[in-house]
Amino acid sequence: MSENRGEKRQLSVIDLSKKGRQKFRSRRYQEACDLFSQGLEREPDNPYLLSGMGDACREIGNFEEAERCYRHLLEIDKNNLFALRGLGDVCKKLGRHQEAIRLWNQYLNLRPRDKHVMTRIADSCKALLQFDKAEEAYRQIIKFDPRDRFALTGMADLQHRLGHDEKAIEYYEKVLQFDPNELHILTIIGKLCWRINKFEKAESFFRRALSIDPHNPYALYGLGNCFRWHHQYDKAIEIWQEILKHNEGTQALFTRMGDAHMHLGDIDKAEASYLKAMQLGDDPFAVAGLVRLYCDKSEFPQAAKFFWILVADEDDAAPQIEELVKRFVRSGQRDVMLQFFRLLLADPQGGERAIREIEAMVERLEGEN
Repeated sequence: MSENRGEKRQLSVIDLSKKGRQKFRSRRYQEACDLFSQGLEREPDNPYLLSGMGDACREIGNFEEAERCYRHLLEIDKNNLFALRGLGDVCKKLGRHQEAIRLWNQYLNLRPRDKHVMTRIADSCKALLQFDKAEEAYRQIIKFDPRDRFALTGMADLQHRLGHDEKAIEYYEKVLQFDPNELHILTIIGKLCWRINKFEKAESFFRRALSIDPHNPYALYGLGNCFRWHHQYDKAIEIWQEILKHNEGTQALFTRMGDAHMHLGDIDKAEASYLKAMQLGDDPFAVAGLVRLYCDKSEFPQAAKFFWILVADEDDAAPQIEELVKRFVRSGQRDVMLQFFRLLLADPQGGERAIREIEAMVERLEGEN
């Protein structure tokens, strides 16, 4: 043991640098730091040791020391590529995206078309909500290399974030060329296809995901939604119940189950599902479902209780009432709804704006009779 320590002390600075890089490539970052540190004690301005120490410290999360090493190296050589790229990475990790972009642009002036650094710039532009710049950077990379996985993924995520669903699907499908079984991407494409009403395509992607992971909750939820769209509510519920065998479930799931049970006439199960959704937080869809459910049972005081919860936010009262009316009309309960609104006006318990909206709705409905 003492002989090994003696050998390490006798290593030249060049050997310390080489061994440090070997440890770094093996992802033994702390050991790499120790070797680079020994070398820097003897040659504090050695560029190879400084860049190596910066890289190793960055990997173990010691960003302060990494930044010190990179800045020291840039004082010695202001155009050192390793320092510019590495310091940019540190700034990005610390949320200093503008500074990171400046450093990487300086790097690209010296080494143009480095697609890895260009991707970093695009990612930081996206973090700064500079979406036009991010998109342009991704496009440049894809122009140089149409199969660059990182740029395609970044562009897909950007289009998804911007709500450009068809473009996002196009890029995500290109990402799948690298790994057709990437669950995360399969479920995202399924969700996006659902959103633009391509239900058969959505179903195919959810089924692909389930062939890889039969218990994937996102794919099960999506597939259940496909059955719901086809009015196969019993199958939708069956699929969603598979989620609950391995997962506690979400508010949206229980609300969807409540709606499906209502369509099937299973009032008690619908009530239990809506109330479960409410236990997980305020959900206007679950509350609206309970209003209609209690009206269906002629339990108008309970319906009123949840109605006033639904319109508690005065600014949101009009759209909530409008959506509730649609629920009643779709279920053929227009007369029940009118009776309920009249009862609300007989004993108003909400704000003035909500009451005015109910009065206007009653007047409109009575005029249609």
